[in-house]
Amino acid sequence: MVKKVLFLFLISILIASCKEEKKEAVNKNIPKETQKIVKDKTEPVINEQLTDFVGLYEYKNVDNPKESLFLVLEKVDPKSIPNFEGYSWKENNENREEVEKTLAGLLYGNTDLFDDVREGYAPGFFVANVQVEPFHNNALRVSIDGDSSVIFENPIPLTIKSSKEALAKGNKIWEVTEMDISRNLTFEIKNSDELILKSDLGSDDITFSKTK
Repeated sequence: MVKKVLFLFLISILIASCKEEKKEAVNKNIPKETQKIVKDKTEPVINEQLTDFVGLYEYKNVDNPKESLFLVLEKVDPKSIPNFEGYSWKENNENREEVEKTLAGLLYGNTDLFDDVREGYAPGFFVANVQVEPFHNNALRVSIDGDSSVIFENPIPLTIKSSKEALAKGNKIWEVTEMDISRNLTFEIKNSDELILKSDLGSDDITFSKTK
């Protein structure tokens, strides 16, 4: 009886030893570099979140279509922006070269975004460069780089990419010129297809929807 128990004990030790050796052999077959790559793929990175916001967003004013708003965002080289001091990230291009990118674009807006007491005059319209960066946990900060001397009487079409081009094509300057449009706007992220402009004037929030 004692010999039988001892035999079974030795068999169990041999089986356990074989399982451990097999496990070590499997682990040795996985290169350390591969393990790191797999790990990296599961880690969230902020630039992927910003990449999701590339596209054209529109606030459609159903009561007055003339006063609809557009936000055009794209990835650009920070070196293309004079005196750049904003948010950027690094990614690989199609040639697997590491390049720096930032999210920027154009805002086609009107002065009602900044004027809650307009009386007796129509709003002015503008096209202005913007830079984008993450803001708090679920928002984007959009910084407007605008010139108060080039606000126009009528909306600027999306085919025009700058105030200089708008002037060259005969757009008339707005009658009110003291409006400062260089400021920061906060957009709450509902999802990558909907951004909610939060007003700091006590007026209603404005929802921009991605159209393409």
